[in-house]
Amino acid sequence: MSAGKMRPVWSICLVFLALTGVIFAVSALPLDALGELRFESVAPLVLPSVALLHLVYLLLSAEVWRRMVRLVTGARIAFSDAYLQMAAVAVGKYVPGKVWGFIARVGQLRREQVPAHLTVIGSLIEQILVVAGGAIVIVVSSFLIFPGYHAVIGVLGILIVAGLVFVSYNIPVIVRWLARQAVPAEIAEDVRFGPLRLLMFSLAYATLWLLSGVILSIIYYSAFDESVSIQGVAAIILANTIGFIAGFLAVFAPGGLGVREAVTVLVLAPFLPVRELIVAAVALRALIVLFDGINALIMLVGESRHALRNSD
Repeated sequence: MSAGKMRPVWSICLVFLALTGVIFAVSALPLDALGELRFESVAPLVLPSVALLHLVYLLLSAEVWRRMVRLVTGARIAFSDAYLQMAAVAVGKYVPGKVWGFIARVGQLRREQVPAHLTVIGSLIEQILVVAGGAIVIVVSSFLIFPGYHAVIGVLGILIVAGLVFVSYNIPVIVRWLARQAVPAEIAEDVRFGPLRLLMFSLAYATLWLLSGVILSIIYYSAFDESVSIQGVAAIILANTIGFIAGFLAVFAPGGLGVREAVTVLVLAPFLPVRELIVAAVALRALIVLFDGINALIMLVGESRHALRNSD
């Protein structure tokens, strides 16, 4: 079998590995804690609403990635293909090491005649901007939570913008350093992002961070008799962002399972009741696992169709 025909096979193997990880994640969730949820106080439209918002989150993620691919590689990929590539990363995080989703993405983009090193560059820039977007959300949330520290938080915001400007002028160096030998030096030199474009992508990822935090806020306030406040919502968004980043960095935890929830609750403990926070965090994890399972099935179907086309 040729290397070209092997790539869809590897992608399908990744799906099965990821499905195994999803099953493990579900079995590891403290689902008995969900009994603390006051379902009688949850509005009937809350559950479909948070599901719809998470779907919007996934669709926006795919669209931002599609635009990233076009900017870095010049390839115009279909939205459906961009979603499959986003799904590969989403389900790949359940496989130890969390890099297998990105490896599958390389194979997917090769179908569009995109060289592997350009996919690596795009993925590296994507992760840089994801972190930058998270930093923006953390600064804005902190500004709303801690009124006595506006000056310090303002300085941090200025440093983030300055950092983005610095990154925009040094992307070739950063890409070469991160990718080491995976990206030819002359290719890295051709990758340029202006400060404004870099900021716009960072704001796009900040929007995704914000949407994720809003989903957790809706889950919490709809399940428990707490009065909604700007500071409370900002604190939830802040904690969710920090927890998500911690879970991503914990390469030993499939999908950041346990790490994300623990950090989220730890950050929110000074603001809201811990027991209720645990329940809300588990509920959000259950939602994410549900959609990751669906994405794994979507990826399985999509990659199977590509494999059948290649076999003709």
